[in-house]
Amino acid sequence: MTTQKKLLIYKVLLFLFAFFIAFMPATALRNKEVNSRVIVGILGLDGGDEKISITAQYVMPTETQGSTGKDTVTVEGETLDEAVEALNTALGRRVELGHCSMVIVGSDVKPELLGSLLSATDVTADVWMSAAQEKAEDLLGDLTDFMKKTGATDADFIAYSARKAHIATNTLLGFLSDLGSASKTAYLPLVEMQDSGDKEQGGEGGGSSGDSSGESSGGEEQSSGGGESGGGKGGEGEKPTGMKVEKLAVYGEHGRVCVLDSTSARGVAWVSAPVEKGTVCSDVEYEGKIIKGVCGRLLKKYATVNVDEKNGEATIKIKAYIEPHGDKFNSLFATNNKSADAALIAGYKKKIQGEVESAYKDCLAVNVDPMFIGREFYRYHPDYFKSEYDYSAVKVKYDIEISLK
Repeated sequence: MTTQKKLLIYKVLLFLFAFFIAFMPATALRNKEVNSRVIVGILGLDGGDEKISITAQYVMPTETQGSTGKDTVTVEGETLDEAVEALNTALGRRVELGHCSMVIVGSDVKPELLGSLLSATDVTADVWMSAAQEKAEDLLGDLTDFMKKTGATDADFIAYSARKAHIATNTLLGFLSDLGSASKTAYLPLVEMQDSGDKEQGGEGGGSSGDSSGESSGGEEQSSGGGESGGGKGGEGEKPTGMKVEKLAVYGEHGRVCVLDSTSARGVAWVSAPVEKGTVCSDVEYEGKIIKGVCGRLLKKYATVNVDEKNGEATIKIKAYIEPHGDKFNSLFATNNKSADAALIAGYKKKIQGEVESAYKDCLAVNVDPMFIGREFYRYHPDYFKSEYDYSAVKVKYDIEISLK
Protein backbone atom coordinates (compact mmCIF):
# COMPACT_ATOMS: atom_id res chain seq x y z
CA MET A 1 0.00 0.00 0.00
CA THR A 2 1.41 3.35 -1.00
CA THR A 3 2.01 6.18 1.42
CA GLN A 4 -0.60 8.28 -0.37
CA LYS A 5 -3.32 5.63 0.15
CA LYS A 6 -2.40 5.25 3.82
CA LEU A 7 -2.73 9.00 4.33
CA LEU A 8 -6.14 8.96 2.65
CA ILE A 9 -7.36 6.12 4.92
CA TYR A 10 -6.06 7.95 7.99
CA LYS A 11 -7.91 11.11 6.94
CA VAL A 12 -11.18 9.23 6.48
CA LEU A 13 -10.84 7.51 9.87
CA LEU A 14 -9.91 10.78 11.53
CA PHE A 15 -12.97 12.47 9.99
CA LEU A 16 -15.29 9.69 11.20
CA PHE A 17 -13.81 9.81 14.68
CA ALA A 18 -14.16 13.61 14.82
CA PHE A 19 -17.78 13.34 13.63
CA PHE A 20 -18.56 10.82 16.36
CA ILE A 21 -16.92 12.95 19.04
CA ALA A 22 -18.60 16.17 17.86
CA PHE A 23 -22.15 15.00 17.27
CA MET A 24 -23.02 11.64 18.76
CA PRO A 25 -22.39 12.44 22.44
CA ALA A 26 -24.08 15.82 22.07
CA THR A 27 -27.18 14.18 20.64
CA ALA A 28 -27.29 11.70 23.48
CA LEU A 29 -26.82 14.47 26.01
CA ARG A 30 -29.55 16.55 24.39
CA ASN A 31 -31.99 13.64 24.52
CA LYS A 32 -31.06 13.05 28.13
CA GLU A 33 -31.49 16.77 28.91
CA VAL A 34 -34.95 16.88 27.28
CA ASN A 35 -36.06 13.88 29.29
CA SER A 36 -34.85 15.51 32.50
CA ARG A 37 -37.16 18.53 32.19
CA VAL A 38 -40.81 19.29 32.80
CA ILE A 39 -42.51 22.01 30.77
CA VAL A 40 -44.98 24.12 32.77
CA GLY A 41 -47.80 25.65 30.73
CA ILE A 42 -49.73 27.47 33.46
CA LEU A 43 -48.58 28.48 36.94
CA GLY A 44 -50.90 29.19 39.85
CA LEU A 45 -49.81 31.22 42.89
CA ASP A 46 -51.46 31.34 46.32
CA GLY A 47 -50.44 32.70 49.72
CA GLY A 48 -47.50 34.92 50.46
CA ASP A 49 -47.46 35.80 54.18
CA GLU A 50 -46.40 32.53 55.80
CA LYS A 51 -46.50 29.91 53.03
CA ILE A 52 -46.33 30.24 49.25
CA SER A 53 -48.26 27.65 47.28
CA ILE A 54 -47.45 26.89 43.64
CA THR A 55 -49.73 24.86 41.40
CA ALA A 56 -48.25 23.87 38.05
CA GLN A 57 -49.97 22.51 34.98
CA TYR A 58 -47.23 20.50 33.33
CA VAL A 59 -46.33 18.29 30.37
CA MET A 60 -43.39 15.87 30.38
CA PRO A 61 -41.83 15.62 26.88
CA THR A 62 -40.34 12.32 25.67
CA GLU A 63 -37.92 11.28 22.94
CA THR A 64 -40.65 9.91 20.72
CA GLN A 65 -43.98 11.40 19.83
CA GLY A 66 -45.88 10.51 22.94
CA SER A 67 -48.26 11.78 25.51
CA THR A 68 -49.01 15.48 25.63
CA GLY A 69 -51.65 15.14 28.32
CA LYS A 70 -51.71 17.80 31.02
CA ASP A 71 -51.78 17.31 34.77
CA THR A 72 -51.31 19.48 37.86
CA VAL A 73 -49.28 19.33 41.05
CA THR A 74 -49.28 21.65 44.08
CA VAL A 75 -46.34 22.32 46.41
CA GLU A 76 -45.55 24.77 49.21
CA GLY A 77 -42.54 26.70 50.45
CA GLU A 78 -41.72 29.56 52.79
CA THR A 79 -40.22 31.50 49.87
CA LEU A 80 -40.74 31.44 46.12
CA ASP A 81 -37.34 29.81 45.57
CA GLU A 82 -38.18 27.06 48.05
CA ALA A 83 -41.52 26.46 46.38
CA VAL A 84 -39.89 26.17 42.95
CA GLU A 85 -37.32 23.75 44.37
CA ALA A 86 -40.15 21.72 45.93
CA LEU A 87 -41.79 21.64 42.49
CA ASN A 88 -38.61 20.20 40.98
CA THR A 89 -38.53 17.56 43.70
CA ALA A 90 -42.22 16.70 43.39
CA LEU A 91 -41.91 16.08 39.65
CA GLY A 92 -38.48 14.47 39.81
CA ARG A 93 -37.20 16.67 37.02
CA ARG A 94 -36.09 20.25 36.47
CA VAL A 95 -39.09 22.51 35.92
CA GLU A 96 -38.95 24.61 32.76
CA LEU A 97 -40.82 27.90 33.45
CA GLY A 98 -39.64 29.77 30.37
CA HIS A 99 -42.50 28.29 28.32
CA CYS A 100 -45.17 29.24 30.85
CA SER A 101 -47.97 31.01 28.94
CA MET A 102 -50.12 32.18 31.84
CA VAL A 103 -49.87 32.89 35.57
CA ILE A 104 -53.00 32.72 37.73
CA VAL A 105 -52.96 34.50 41.09
CA GLY A 106 -55.14 33.77 44.11
CA SER A 107 -56.93 36.43 46.14
CA ASP A 108 -54.23 36.57 48.83
CA VAL A 109 -51.19 37.03 46.57
CA LYS A 110 -49.21 40.22 47.24
CA PRO A 111 -47.66 42.26 44.38
CA GLU A 112 -44.11 41.76 45.70
CA LEU A 113 -44.46 38.03 45.05
CA LEU A 114 -45.10 38.77 41.38
CA GLY A 115 -42.02 40.99 41.33
CA SER A 116 -39.99 38.07 42.67
CA LEU A 117 -41.55 35.79 40.06
CA LEU A 118 -40.17 38.02 37.31
CA SER A 119 -36.74 38.58 38.82
CA ALA A 120 -35.99 35.19 40.39
CA THR A 121 -37.43 32.68 37.90
CA ASP A 122 -37.43 32.01 34.16
CA VAL A 123 -41.03 33.20 33.77
CA THR A 124 -41.00 35.77 30.95
CA ALA A 125 -42.16 39.37 31.27
CA ASP A 126 -44.84 39.01 28.59
CA VAL A 127 -46.62 36.05 30.18
CA TRP A 128 -50.40 36.54 30.40
CA MET A 129 -51.85 37.15 33.86
CA SER A 130 -55.27 36.33 35.29
CA ALA A 131 -56.89 36.21 38.72
CA ALA A 132 -58.95 33.60 40.54
CA GLN A 133 -61.90 34.58 42.72
CA GLU A 134 -60.28 32.74 45.64
CA LYS A 135 -57.62 30.03 45.20
CA ALA A 136 -55.56 29.71 42.04
CA GLU A 137 -55.10 26.00 42.85
CA ASP A 138 -58.85 25.33 42.49
CA LEU A 139 -59.21 27.36 39.31
CA LEU A 140 -56.20 25.73 37.68
CA GLY A 141 -57.53 22.26 38.48
CA ASP A 142 -60.86 23.04 36.83
CA LEU A 143 -59.13 24.77 33.94
CA THR A 144 -56.98 21.70 33.31
CA ASP A 145 -60.07 19.46 33.30
CA PHE A 146 -61.68 21.81 30.79
CA MET A 147 -58.60 21.78 28.54
CA LYS A 148 -58.52 17.98 28.56
CA LYS A 149 -62.15 17.98 27.52
CA THR A 150 -61.98 20.61 24.77
CA GLY A 151 -58.38 20.44 23.56
CA ALA A 152 -57.87 24.15 24.26
CA THR A 153 -54.27 25.20 24.72
CA ASP A 154 -52.82 26.97 27.71
CA ALA A 155 -53.84 30.61 27.38
CA ASP A 156 -56.13 30.56 24.35
CA PHE A 157 -58.95 32.36 26.08
CA ILE A 158 -56.79 35.15 27.48
CA ALA A 159 -54.86 35.61 24.22
CA TYR A 160 -58.17 35.76 22.37
CA SER A 161 -59.61 38.24 24.85
CA ALA A 162 -56.60 40.54 24.54
CA ARG A 163 -57.76 41.82 21.14
CA LYS A 164 -61.02 40.20 20.11
CA ALA A 165 -63.24 40.52 23.18
CA HIS A 166 -64.14 43.46 25.39
CA ILE A 167 -61.95 42.36 28.30
CA ALA A 168 -59.11 44.21 29.98
CA THR A 169 -56.11 41.85 29.90
CA ASN A 170 -52.60 42.29 31.24
CA THR A 171 -49.12 40.76 31.22
CA LEU A 172 -46.75 40.33 34.15
CA LEU A 173 -44.61 43.29 33.10
CA GLY A 174 -47.69 45.39 32.34
CA PHE A 175 -49.15 44.63 35.77
CA LEU A 176 -45.95 45.58 37.60
CA SER A 177 -45.51 48.71 35.46
CA ASP A 178 -49.07 49.87 36.13
CA LEU A 179 -48.67 49.26 39.84
CA GLY A 180 -45.40 51.22 39.87
CA SER A 181 -46.96 54.21 38.11
CA ALA A 182 -48.27 57.33 39.82
CA SER A 183 -51.75 55.79 39.97
CA LYS A 184 -50.41 52.82 42.02
CA THR A 185 -53.13 50.61 40.55
CA ALA A 186 -53.18 47.54 38.33
CA TYR A 187 -55.83 45.11 37.12
CA LEU A 188 -56.18 41.49 36.06
CA PRO A 189 -59.07 39.70 34.31
CA LEU A 190 -60.84 37.42 36.77
CA VAL A 191 -61.50 33.93 35.39
CA GLU A 192 -64.34 31.75 36.63
CA MET A 193 -65.46 28.33 35.44
CA GLN A 194 -68.96 27.40 34.35
CA ASP A 195 -70.27 23.93 34.96
CA SER A 196 -73.43 21.93 34.42
CA GLY A 197 -74.82 23.22 37.71
CA ASP A 198 -74.69 26.90 36.70
CA LYS A 199 -78.07 28.50 36.17
CA GLU A 200 -78.90 31.78 34.54
CA GLN A 201 -79.82 34.35 37.14
CA GLY A 202 -80.24 38.08 37.20
CA GLY A 203 -77.14 39.75 38.65
CA GLU A 204 -77.22 42.47 41.22
CA GLY A 205 -75.57 45.81 40.80
CA GLY A 206 -72.49 47.07 42.59
CA GLY A 207 -68.91 46.78 41.61
CA SER A 208 -66.57 46.72 44.54
CA SER A 209 -67.66 43.67 46.46
CA GLY A 210 -66.89 41.06 43.85
CA ASP A 211 -69.78 38.88 45.04
CA SER A 212 -72.37 40.13 42.60
CA SER A 213 -72.38 40.34 38.86
CA GLY A 214 -73.87 43.37 37.22
CA GLU A 215 -75.88 43.65 34.06
CA SER A 216 -74.85 41.47 31.19
CA SER A 217 -71.85 42.80 29.34
CA GLY A 218 -72.67 43.94 25.86
CA GLY A 219 -76.33 43.05 26.34
CA GLU A 220 -75.59 39.36 26.07
CA GLU A 221 -77.06 36.79 28.40
CA GLN A 222 -74.91 36.39 31.51
CA SER A 223 -74.77 33.30 33.64
CA SER A 224 -74.13 33.47 37.35
CA GLY A 225 -71.57 31.18 38.96
CA GLY A 226 -73.48 28.81 41.14
CA GLY A 227 -70.52 26.89 42.54
CA GLU A 228 -67.76 27.42 45.02
CA SER A 229 -65.42 30.35 44.82
CA GLY A 230 -62.09 29.94 43.10
CA GLY A 231 -62.45 27.00 40.79
CA GLY A 232 -66.14 27.60 40.25
CA LYS A 233 -67.04 24.00 40.97
CA GLY A 234 -70.68 23.12 41.22
CA GLY A 235 -72.21 20.04 42.78
CA GLU A 236 -70.29 16.85 43.32
CA GLY A 237 -69.29 15.15 40.09
CA GLU A 238 -69.94 18.18 37.88
CA LYS A 239 -67.32 19.06 35.30
CA PRO A 240 -66.43 22.51 33.92
CA THR A 241 -68.17 23.23 30.62
CA GLY A 242 -66.86 26.71 29.89
CA MET A 243 -65.12 29.82 31.16
CA LYS A 244 -66.33 33.25 32.21
CA VAL A 245 -64.04 36.26 31.97
CA GLU A 246 -66.45 39.03 32.88
CA LYS A 247 -65.08 40.61 36.07
CA LEU A 248 -61.91 42.50 36.84
CA ALA A 249 -59.67 42.17 39.89
CA VAL A 250 -58.14 45.53 40.84
CA TYR A 251 -54.95 45.80 42.89
CA GLY A 252 -53.23 48.44 44.98
CA GLU A 253 -49.74 48.46 46.47
CA HIS A 254 -50.65 45.93 49.17
CA GLY A 255 -52.72 43.47 47.15
CA ARG A 256 -56.19 42.99 45.77
CA VAL A 257 -58.56 45.82 46.66
CA CYS A 258 -61.79 44.89 44.89
CA VAL A 259 -63.41 42.89 42.12
CA LEU A 260 -65.41 44.93 39.61
CA ASP A 261 -68.61 43.51 38.18
CA SER A 262 -69.08 43.03 34.44
CA THR A 263 -70.45 46.55 33.84
CA SER A 264 -67.57 48.34 35.57
CA ALA A 265 -65.05 45.88 34.10
CA ARG A 266 -66.23 46.90 30.62
CA GLY A 267 -65.87 50.54 31.65
CA VAL A 268 -62.21 50.03 32.55
CA ALA A 269 -61.65 48.18 29.28
CA TRP A 270 -63.05 51.11 27.28
CA VAL A 271 -60.43 53.43 28.74
CA SER A 272 -57.35 51.39 29.69
CA ALA A 273 -57.23 48.29 27.50
CA PRO A 274 -56.21 47.99 23.81
CA VAL A 275 -59.62 46.54 22.91
CA GLU A 276 -60.27 46.44 19.18
CA LYS A 277 -63.12 43.96 18.89
CA GLY A 278 -66.22 42.99 20.81
CA THR A 279 -69.97 43.52 20.94
CA VAL A 280 -71.92 46.55 22.09
CA CYS A 281 -75.66 46.21 22.78
CA SER A 282 -77.87 49.08 23.83
CA ASP A 283 -81.49 50.03 24.29
CA VAL A 284 -82.50 52.58 21.66
CA GLU A 285 -85.31 55.12 21.87
CA TYR A 286 -86.85 55.59 18.41
CA GLU A 287 -90.16 57.13 17.41
CA GLY A 288 -91.44 57.02 20.98
CA LYS A 289 -90.59 53.37 21.53
CA ILE A 290 -87.75 51.63 23.36
CA ILE A 291 -86.07 48.94 21.26
CA LYS A 292 -84.07 46.71 23.58
CA GLY A 293 -80.77 45.08 22.77
CA VAL A 294 -79.81 46.61 19.43
CA CYS A 295 -76.32 45.17 18.94
CA GLY A 296 -73.28 46.14 16.93
CA ARG A 297 -69.72 44.99 16.37
CA LEU A 298 -66.99 47.14 17.80
CA LEU A 299 -64.56 47.60 14.92
CA LYS A 300 -62.07 49.90 16.61
CA LYS A 301 -61.85 52.38 19.46
CA TYR A 302 -59.54 55.12 20.63
CA ALA A 303 -59.40 56.33 24.23
CA THR A 304 -57.44 59.10 25.94
CA VAL A 305 -57.52 60.85 29.30
CA ASN A 306 -56.90 64.59 29.00
CA VAL A 307 -56.12 66.46 32.22
CA ASP A 308 -56.42 70.12 33.16
CA GLU A 309 -54.51 71.12 36.31
CA LYS A 310 -55.97 74.64 36.44
CA ASN A 311 -59.50 73.37 36.98
CA GLY A 312 -58.60 69.98 38.47
CA GLU A 313 -60.43 68.22 35.65
CA ALA A 314 -59.94 65.01 33.67
CA THR A 315 -61.78 64.37 30.42
CA ILE A 316 -62.16 60.76 29.30
CA LYS A 317 -62.46 60.80 25.52
CA ILE A 318 -63.56 57.71 23.61
CA LYS A 319 -64.18 57.34 19.90
CA ALA A 320 -65.77 54.04 18.91
CA TYR A 321 -66.44 52.69 15.43
CA ILE A 322 -69.45 50.37 15.56
CA GLU A 323 -71.13 48.31 12.86
CA PRO A 324 -74.78 47.63 13.85
CA HIS A 325 -76.18 44.23 12.94
CA GLY A 326 -78.96 41.79 13.76
CA ASP A 327 -82.66 41.50 13.03
CA LYS A 328 -83.65 44.44 15.22
CA PHE A 329 -81.31 46.76 13.40
CA ASN A 330 -82.27 45.44 9.97
CA SER A 331 -86.00 45.82 10.55
CA LEU A 332 -86.01 49.16 12.36
CA PHE A 333 -83.16 51.03 10.73
CA ALA A 334 -83.10 49.67 7.19
CA THR A 335 -84.41 53.02 5.90
CA ASN A 336 -81.02 54.51 6.79
CA ASN A 337 -82.59 57.85 7.70
CA LYS A 338 -80.77 60.38 9.82
CA SER A 339 -83.17 60.22 12.76
CA ALA A 340 -82.67 56.47 13.07
CA ASP A 341 -78.90 56.88 12.96
CA ALA A 342 -79.06 59.62 15.59
CA ALA A 343 -81.17 57.42 17.87
CA LEU A 344 -78.72 54.56 17.50
CA ILE A 345 -75.72 56.79 18.19
CA ALA A 346 -77.41 58.18 21.30
CA GLY A 347 -78.16 54.68 22.55
CA TYR A 348 -74.60 53.46 22.11
CA LYS A 349 -73.20 56.63 23.63
CA LYS A 350 -75.40 56.27 26.70
CA LYS A 351 -74.39 52.62 27.09
CA ILE A 352 -70.65 53.28 26.86
CA GLN A 353 -70.72 56.34 29.11
CA GLY A 354 -72.78 54.42 31.67
CA GLU A 355 -70.17 51.66 31.82
CA VAL A 356 -67.28 54.12 32.19
CA GLU A 357 -69.11 56.11 34.86
CA SER A 358 -69.87 52.91 36.75
CA ALA A 359 -66.20 51.96 36.68
CA TYR A 360 -65.06 55.36 37.93
CA LYS A 361 -67.66 55.42 40.72
CA ASP A 362 -66.81 51.92 41.98
CA CYS A 363 -63.06 52.55 41.84
CA LEU A 364 -63.29 55.94 43.53
CA ALA A 365 -65.20 54.34 46.42
CA VAL A 366 -62.18 52.15 47.25
CA ASN A 367 -59.49 54.65 46.12
CA VAL A 368 -58.09 52.76 43.14
CA ASP A 369 -57.39 54.27 39.74
CA PRO A 370 -57.38 51.64 36.93
CA MET A 371 -58.14 54.34 34.35
CA PHE A 372 -54.83 55.96 35.35
CA ILE A 373 -56.06 59.53 35.80
CA GLY A 374 -53.32 60.17 38.36
CA ARG A 375 -50.67 58.91 35.96
CA GLU A 376 -51.74 61.48 33.35
CA PHE A 377 -51.55 64.33 35.87
CA TYR A 378 -48.08 63.13 36.89
CA ARG A 379 -46.91 62.91 33.26
CA TYR A 380 -48.07 66.33 32.11
CA HIS A 381 -48.30 68.36 35.34
CA PRO A 382 -45.80 66.87 37.82
CA ASP A 383 -45.65 69.94 40.05
CA TYR A 384 -49.42 70.01 40.41
CA PHE A 385 -49.42 66.27 41.10
CA LYS A 386 -46.91 66.63 43.92
CA SER A 387 -48.48 69.66 45.55
CA GLU A 388 -52.25 69.68 44.94
CA TYR A 389 -53.45 66.50 43.24
CA ASP A 390 -56.26 64.67 45.03
CA TYR A 391 -57.83 61.73 43.21
CA SER A 392 -61.13 62.07 45.07
CA ALA A 393 -61.40 65.78 44.17
CA VAL A 394 -60.86 65.44 40.42
CA LYS A 395 -63.82 66.48 38.29
CA VAL A 396 -64.26 63.80 35.62
CA LYS A 397 -65.99 64.59 32.34
CA TYR A 398 -66.88 62.27 29.47
CA ASP A 399 -66.61 62.88 25.75
CA ILE A 400 -68.00 59.88 23.85
CA GLU A 401 -68.06 59.89 20.04
CA ILE A 402 -69.75 57.14 18.02
CA SER A 403 -69.17 56.52 14.34
CA LEU A 404 -71.50 54.04 12.60
CA LYS A 405 -70.14 51.87 9.81
